[in-house]
Amino acid sequence: MEHLFNGVDRVTTFIGRAVGQFYFIIACITMYEVVLRYFFNKPTMWAFELAILLCGMAWILSVGYVTQQKGHISITILYLMSPPKVRWYLDLLSDVMGLVAIGILGYAAWKPAHEAISMHELSGTPFNSPEPMITKSILVVGCALYFIQLLVNTIRHLRKYGSWR
Repeated sequence: MEHLFNGVDRVTTFIGRAVGQFYFIIACITMYEVVLRYFFNKPTMWAFELAILLCGMAWILSVGYVTQQKGHISITILYLMSPPKVRWYLDLLSDVMGLVAIGILGYAAWKPAHEAISMHELSGTPFNSPEPMITKSILVVGCALYFIQLLVNTIRHLRKYGSWR
């Protein structure tokens, strides 16, 4: 079982690090747009939409990696003041609430993603990119990746039952 969990971790880590590179690409696209717009008075039709799409994809697809690394923002003062037994239960509660929330989000995102793909939804802007279709689809994929990583984290956490003693 741990071999499977380590495989999930490797996939999550690879995807998280790979999409992290999108931010460099976004910076280059934005810089290109600024130079064209303000120095040559020739703005692009595509730069803003592409930058938004890549930002959304990076954010959605990296959430599993952030979860695996336990890098989410949290308020830790009460957590750190709690005894180990209470911390274990707080971590379990957090994992279970996360599973429920991401399960609901993934379920809610499925139909709009399917419809966007079926009708080949476009942005309706002058560039008319397939950004809505891609974003809605990636949201479902990101939810699935996040759910799987969170499930792995929860099972590992449950295996540590009683480790506070």
